[in-house]
Amino acid sequence: MPFVKPPHSPSRRRLLGWTGAAGMLAALDRTPAHAQAASDYKALVCIYLQGGNDGENTLVRVDSPGYQAYAAIRTPASGISIAQKELLPVQPAGGGPPFGFHPACAALQALFDRRELAVVANVGQLVRPVTKAALETQGAPRPANLFSHNDQELAQQSADASGFTRIGWGGRMADRLDAFNAGTLFPPVVSTNTLRTFCSGERSIPLTVPAGPWWGVDGSGDFNKNQYDALRNAAMQELVSHSRDNTYELVARLYAEQGLSSASVVAPITRNDAGVAAAAFAGIDSDIGRQLKTVALLIEGRAETGLRRQLFYSHQIGYDTHGAQLGIHHRLLGDLSTAVKAFSDAMKALGLADRVTVFTLSDFGRALKPAGDQGTDHGWGNYAFVAGGAVKGGDFYGTIPTLALNGPDDLGKEGRWIPTTSLEQYGATLCRWFGIAEGDLPYVFPNIGAFANTNLGFMS
Repeated sequence: MPFVKPPHSPSRRRLLGWTGAAGMLAALDRTPAHAQAASDYKALVCIYLQGGNDGENTLVRVDSPGYQAYAAIRTPASGISIAQKELLPVQPAGGGPPFGFHPACAALQALFDRRELAVVANVGQLVRPVTKAALETQGAPRPANLFSHNDQELAQQSADASGFTRIGWGGRMADRLDAFNAGTLFPPVVSTNTLRTFCSGERSIPLTVPAGPWWGVDGSGDFNKNQYDALRNAAMQELVSHSRDNTYELVARLYAEQGLSSASVVAPITRNDAGVAAAAFAGIDSDIGRQLKTVALLIEGRAETGLRRQLFYSHQIGYDTHGAQLGIHHRLLGDLSTAVKAFSDAMKALGLADRVTVFTLSDFGRALKPAGDQGTDHGWGNYAFVAGGAVKGGDFYGTIPTLALNGPDDLGKEGRWIPTTSLEQYGATLCRWFGIAEGDLPYVFPNIGAFANTNLGFMS
């Protein structure tokens, strides 16, 4: 049975306060594109690549020794090899060998070359820093159910290697944003892909919105029938206004009220097709494109929420490529690359390029050794991307693993890289830029004490 917080809890008081405040906001005549927003504004945008993105085909070394090591394992006969000449070359600013982006990632290559995108190498879930010998012969702890999608998705989003926590590190960040967001009770976390663990806090309440303008009860899709939308809205308000004695009914009522009030504020913002955010996404109709467009619209309309700090969560499915990987992966990365570029353009047009940072998460990487049916099996460490005007881009951070089966970084003999950068190190670097206090980092990442260096240096 799910736990329901009692009626006197802080979350309930916050919810009651928000519903009242949102109801008053709903009565105002608002113009999101022209309203004055807070000057001290920052946003983090998580893009979750569900299924485990194949980092080994997303970025490949293009120098002769590096590509030969790749091609010796991912041979043309495997059906997943990318020809050296098709890769899009980049040279890390800090030195080291050149790499090539997947041929579908031309927009990411351009962001990297403009130093607006950084690569964090070999990121993964860790209990503590560990070696191959410690894992294979000395019984060192490893994340629970290491190669399981459900467990590792939960672990990535909760920052708990045990895989049992249902409170996310995005939600825990939101729990610590009251000082920034004083004066507004609008939810600081917004998901464009249902309620996910990343968004759930101990006391903050996330908001979920669909990736499109038609949602809530005012969704007839016909501006000539707004009177019917208003009648439906009034009917719903009447239904939820009746008093309830049962705790479960009371909580359901409060969430319904919040949803209706949130819709009254957010729906006009997401319909703002005359603004700069919508223009940046013209012609883009992928699922991740629609999600990032919704995020961009909400950022453009930030004056309506009064927030100085916001977190957004978006979600792209399909990366569990056990078979037919080449075509699937090309489409997914193409959609992702194009959407991130459009989002970057929107933030520049809004004058917020250095105030908004995008970052990726994924279940895990994929094994370097090809699997049958022209696909790949589950791995561990993976590349992550961070993009925005505040990012020290054009460079790689972390340690790139040795591409050798049964090599020093391989857990086993399949090319599953033991991470050299933990989720805590990656996330804490983002948190500091966002404004999370040093003393609050152990609350956001309970296992952060296991890692010495928790600032990777990719944020200015």
